[in-house]
Amino acid sequence: MSIAKDASTRLKRIDPDVLSVAFRDPMLCARSGTCVGVCPENALSLGPDYYPVIDEDRCTECGLCRKVCPGEDVSFQRLNQLSFDDDKLDDGFDGRVNEVHVGYAVNESMRAGGAGGGVITGLLNDLLRHGDVDGCIVTRMRADKPWLGESFIARTEADLLASQGSRYTIIPFNAILKEVLNSDETYAVAALPCHVHGLRFAFDAIPELKEKIPYVVGLFCGGALETYVVPELLETKGIKPEEISDFQFRGGDWPGKMRAIMQDGEIRDLHYSNYKDGAYNYFIGLYMPDRCQTCIDGSGLFSDIAVSDAWTRDAEGKYKFPYHSRILVRNARGKALLERAVQRGTLIATNLGDDKSYLTHRQQTKRKGMNAPLRLARRARGGRAVPHYHVEVPESTLHERLTERGVSSLLAIGRHRMLRYPLIFFLTSKAAIPLIKLRLWLKKRKYQKRS
Repeated sequence: MSIAKDASTRLKRIDPDVLSVAFRDPMLCARSGTCVGVCPENALSLGPDYYPVIDEDRCTECGLCRKVCPGEDVSFQRLNQLSFDDDKLDDGFDGRVNEVHVGYAVNESMRAGGAGGGVITGLLNDLLRHGDVDGCIVTRMRADKPWLGESFIARTEADLLASQGSRYTIIPFNAILKEVLNSDETYAVAALPCHVHGLRFAFDAIPELKEKIPYVVGLFCGGALETYVVPELLETKGIKPEEISDFQFRGGDWPGKMRAIMQDGEIRDLHYSNYKDGAYNYFIGLYMPDRCQTCIDGSGLFSDIAVSDAWTRDAEGKYKFPYHSRILVRNARGKALLERAVQRGTLIATNLGDDKSYLTHRQQTKRKGMNAPLRLARRARGGRAVPHYHVEVPESTLHERLTERGVSSLLAIGRHRMLRYPLIFFLTSKAAIPLIKLRLWLKKRKYQKRS
């Protein structure tokens, strides 16, 4: 049982309606940490599974945690107003896009260490190096528990380099706002969609935060993974969590693979494919949190500038731009951020104009742009509590609705360890290599047909 579920049943005098959604319906909690980060009385803290825990003796029922909560009422019109000063939503899964670029960091070590060309690290380092901000809020794996992630403030290039690489587990990113509010410094952030939602709501509720965080870089997200994913993966390889010093979701050559760094420095690969062609597709089907399954923002819609890998392939199915990122400029602040980084020699970026082949990856659009909205609508019709985005469900075909049902069935399997563990054990073993080869062959055929 989660900490949130325990807390919701133990409330003695606090009205749960004035609190963030975790204390009314834990399944809607995004575990973004926003409520913990802004609580003026320090009445909220993080539980071991990253749900908020309340100290009722400290709580004054101010209602701020509910105002900033990105778990339940997530009006896209309101977020658009807060981000771009108008409430007109742009069509398409990518949302508001003023310019599309593909690029990479000039610094070779930064480019090689990043998930997609080091663009995010380059953008942040450019701000830091030229004194535009005092720090950058990013993520890393925890030193004490390297199977879990955390946010922290990077103040040097070395800090930023240490933060490179993707981390796919749930991270209460916005809990760091507590430190931000107690400082007189300015920051840039690189955050997932749910984190950005919470940030925008917090900027509205606490105007000084908007001044302290003038730059919001958005990350694309196909869905996070539950906090227990790494311990279970290690278990399939006979590794105890305390035997590792670090965990990399995309270590080594691009696009990277999941691997453990042992206490003696040994690197242990944990599967026989790479992040893109195997691991993430398996794990996202079995370890995606319930709240992520109903999130319809996969491209950082309300950031100043959004960044993802450039997954575009040629007719042979080979990547056109390894070690590159796709960069979506959403507003004037994002445009200025990119232009300065290019002018200062930090990034190399090419404007792609109206070339539609560089828009969001098809699988991402299907997962977050079609499956999630259909799942959301179906659950609402069944009387289940769901987040409210105040947008219409896209038109769908019978095939798309059946696909959503099939994907949801796999996600349901993932809720039960006795079912998911044997699957992960097999899918990350040598026995799954023929399956990986078949998948790659089918992909190659698909791209040849498109050409």
